[in-house]
Amino acid sequence: MPETDPAHPWTGELTAADLERLGAQPLRRSDPVTIGPYRVLARLGGGGMGRLFLGRAVAADESQSAAYTARDLVAVKVIRPEYAEDARFRRRFDREVEAVRRVHGRYTAELLGSGLDEDEHLWMATAYVPGLSLEEAVRRHGPLPAAVVWRLAAEIGQALATIAAAGIVHRDLKPSNVLLGADGARVIDFGVVHTADASALTTTGQHVGTPAYMSPEQAGGRAVDAASDVFSLGSVLALAATGQAPFGEGSTGGVIHRVIYEPPSTEVVDRVAESAPELAGLIRRCLDKDPAARPSPEHVAEVAGRHGPAEEWPDPVAELIASRAGWSGRSAAVSPMDQLTVLRRGAPQRTVKQTEQRKSRRAMVLGAVAAVAAVVAVVVAFVVPGHEGSQEAHSKARVREASPTVSHTPTPTHRAKKHPTPSTSAPPPQTPPAAKPPSGGGGDTDPTHAAVMPKPQPTKVITVTPKPSDKPPKTRPWTSCHYYSGTALTKYRDKGDRVREVQCILKARGYNIGPYGVDGDFGDDTRLSVRDFQQAHHLRVDGIVGEDTWPALRGA
Repeated sequence: MPETDPAHPWTGELTAADLERLGAQPLRRSDPVTIGPYRVLARLGGGGMGRLFLGRAVAADESQSAAYTARDLVAVKVIRPEYAEDARFRRRFDREVEAVRRVHGRYTAELLGSGLDEDEHLWMATAYVPGLSLEEAVRRHGPLPAAVVWRLAAEIGQALATIAAAGIVHRDLKPSNVLLGADGARVIDFGVVHTADASALTTTGQHVGTPAYMSPEQAGGRAVDAASDVFSLGSVLALAATGQAPFGEGSTGGVIHRVIYEPPSTEVVDRVAESAPELAGLIRRCLDKDPAARPSPEHVAEVAGRHGPAEEWPDPVAELIASRAGWSGRSAAVSPMDQLTVLRRGAPQRTVKQTEQRKSRRAMVLGAVAAVAAVVAVVVAFVVPGHEGSQEAHSKARVREASPTVSHTPTPTHRAKKHPTPSTSAPPPQTPPAAKPPSGGGGDTDPTHAAVMPKPQPTKVITVTPKPSDKPPKTRPWTSCHYYSGTALTKYRDKGDRVREVQCILKARGYNIGPYGVDGDFGDDTRLSVRDFQQAHHLRVDGIVGEDTWPALRGA
């Protein structure tokens, strides 16, 4: 049974069997309860852009149980905070979403809504497709028959034509972004990828997209259009027909070099040609280095459509699709008390401005307290009676007591500087004011008191002053890891460049990968570090690096 708690009572709405059937994972306590108008039920995955959740519309009365089916489910993507906080990204996101709203194709996932909710989740929701991805189908059941690949070419070609008509370039067409459903293939995750690639976040040199499925112009950082997506389609069709990407695997730099400068793998294309020469020819034309020489999406769909009616999905794939499409369940009946707990948990957060104002006031108060403490220490050191030796010791003790502790609260103007730099420069010794006669003493000084008054000792007051940092933000060191660029499943006891890539990234991120370092051997230390990373990034914690963990490792 999935983990539940009073602040997230809907986690029990789906059983373990339901999750398995729907291809989802249980929620964690750190996951949101609602995103926009949707109740969050489970996880569907995650990647470089954000996390994907399974949800349903919030019911009018959550205290009453009600039946619903797979058709009532939605896929809600929450954009990663580092993207959502980028003002340039947000502006482009809004424009791209408006363009995506105009896409109404049979072979694309319909956009249901988007927005920024009270908890500052930047989200977009599409219809849930009860099926499985092309990547999962090939991984589970092997390459698809040529007739089925022709069907994919026709349906994905139509989807790309619809997307291009709205002025959108996908930029990340790959097997995991093609879903196989009961009524055909669906292309997902288009539109926002363009926004991400054009945002200021790519100034670090990172590309949005998967190198093995990029076009030469995209891999080379040049302008792209619909022809770029056609190149990616050629790579997707080759993978579907053979189980291999046409430009292989290995280091990111190696794959990108082959994409830009070398022809597709002869072995891969020849395998397609053995059973379907015409299909191999279409794939070659899609993979032409010259964008102008590639067929248009409409032409790909037309050529593929000449090969007769759509072929049915292979039996194991069709059975899994039918099982997911036929799922039904009931909403959890949640007591008003638990709903109140959820409302408290989901109360609107303070805005960034409000938080800064609170921190500013707190910093001013702490600064004032520290200053008063320092002055009191100086005054006390000068007026407390005692002999010279004891006065010096007393004065030192007061200095230690008055020295303000380094605060980890950032100043309003330098939020990123969490650890202020201490300044040990001491002010010059101050001369104490002359002792005043006791009140009502008639102006005469007590000779006894004057005789025992010790000679004032110079007192040093150490202050701590936060200094702004002039250093630019550090780059992400793991971007220099170039052993492997794909997303193949990498697990315990595996060896080779895939493992070295995982180890290199983990080490650069500060994880302990063991005494042998980047040795290409997926042992216990590497597995533990992968699990720690997955836990910290709200991924499924299984110690296996798959298509969800790879993008997170390489991301921000």
